[in-house]
Amino acid sequence: MGSIVTVAQSKGGAGKTTLVSALGPNLAAAGYRVAVVDSDRNQSFAGWHAQAYEGPVLTVATEVDHVRIVDVASSLAEEHDVVLVDTAGFENLTAASAIGMADFVLIPCMPDRGSVRETLRTAQQVASLARAARRPILHSVVLTRWKAKGLSERAALDSLNEAGLPILAQPLSDLTDYSKLSFSGAVPLSGKVGLQAHSLVAELVANGVIQGKGTSGPSPARAAA
Repeated sequence: MGSIVTVAQSKGGAGKTTLVSALGPNLAAAGYRVAVVDSDRNQSFAGWHAQAYEGPVLTVATEVDHVRIVDVASSLAEEHDVVLVDTAGFENLTAASAIGMADFVLIPCMPDRGSVRETLRTAQQVASLARAARRPILHSVVLTRWKAKGLSERAALDSLNEAGLPILAQPLSDLTDYSKLSFSGAVPLSGKVGLQAHSLVAELVANGVIQGKGTSGPSPARAAA
């Protein structure tokens, strides 16, 4: 049984689809069987995959119904190592269902006040859904469009740390390559984008979110649930 990783953030344009677009192909290139469920009505990822994608094999499904998405993601997890769920940029029942069924939730956060505010709100939603489900739903923030020495980045990081949110060490930098992904189907598997994606994958493996290659059995996150 593979891991279900939901990418959620109630603010639009925070980098959810960019994160999925970087992680999915790089996971597949590393030998993982990867599926992506696009639950955004805009179908940005599914449309990009169908019309432009040039990379390792990914299974892509679309589902915007808050009931059916649970069955779709769970079914894909039976045949894939990792299922990434891309959610809409606003609070809705489908995003809540995707969070509630997840083994792990990634919350992208850009270095601006609005993004930080919505990151805190999304983290609170994860905690509420975990209480409702009576099981832990682990989550971490992924810093996106990040400049290591930026003043707004420093202020955003201070706010996130003050709130006690877990933050992955590897950010997605403010690189033009990420912007190019929406126009090009070629996902960088090396260079800065590839290195950042590989580092994020290594953190997810170290945190027990997904299995390292060569391991077997349920992921620690799923087993703990």
